[in-house]
Amino acid sequence: MARKRKQSGIDVLIRSPWWISSILGIVGYIVLRWLIPSFFASNPFLVSLAAMSRSLAWLAPCGFGVIALISFFANKRTEDQSFTPQKQRPSKITRPEPSFNINGQDKWRNAPSFSPSIPDVIIPPYRPTWGIESLRSLEWKRFELLCAKYYEATGFKAVTIASGADGGIDVKLFKTMPNPIAIVQCKAWSKAVTVKEVRELLGVMAHEKVARGIFITNGSYTPDAIAFGASNPIQLLDGNSFLRKIQDLESAVQDKLMAFAFDGDYKTPTCASCGIKLVKRKTFWGCSNFPRCRTTIYFKNTRI
Repeated sequence: MARKRKQSGIDVLIRSPWWISSILGIVGYIVLRWLIPSFFASNPFLVSLAAMSRSLAWLAPCGFGVIALISFFANKRTEDQSFTPQKQRPSKITRPEPSFNINGQDKWRNAPSFSPSIPDVIIPPYRPTWGIESLRSLEWKRFELLCAKYYEATGFKAVTIASGADGGIDVKLFKTMPNPIAIVQCKAWSKAVTVKEVRELLGVMAHEKVARGIFITNGSYTPDAIAFGASNPIQLLDGNSFLRKIQDLESAVQDKLMAFAFDGDYKTPTCASCGIKLVKRKTFWGCSNFPRCRTTIYFKNTRI
């Protein structure tokens, strides 16, 4: 993961709201025009410095005013770029897709009416098939929701954490409310999950007083993590194991899960704090709510 370079004070001000620089300019003028001369006026040796401070007072509002102007246009340009909609290539026909309700109730949209002018040969939009590479192409939030949808398909009620800190819990599984029978931790990682992460899940289970834990990754586990999970009530599912569980479902259920997993933009990562898609920069993903949200994900030899 790349390191952030140190930012100068001017860089910080440019990235900050413009009114901060304006306030600093006003404060600087007051200090140079009145406060410093009042301190030096009684000292005969510093009278010349007091006069110089008065004459240079105008530099503060001018200098900070320029920074405020640059900050205003820089932040406005960033905001405009962040919210510019991306053009998508339209498909010939919009095929009805299943929509999932996170609380377990599935609703299907009505099929569109077909016009007689539509050609006989219809090219459907491309959609990946189930496989380890397509599973690993899912961004972390879509992978987490797919895990929840799988357990809903097997008869559980699955509740996910919308955004923000999850406290080590991504999904809670219920048979009857309000007490969960298991908690699920999901990791869309290209690296192997270590015993540290599995041990943390056991600690959360003890804190939540839940007897069973499930850890799902689209990658793999280290040998220590596998041994720790086997000696505790924690089920470890790597990418291939999770795929086999999905493929054991009925074909219609698999199709619904696939329609959800690969619908729309399933690769761009989601901001963990704001719950919105991040924006691609030169070397990292950043939140469009910057500077209020400074979530960043640096990419280095990763799938995007």
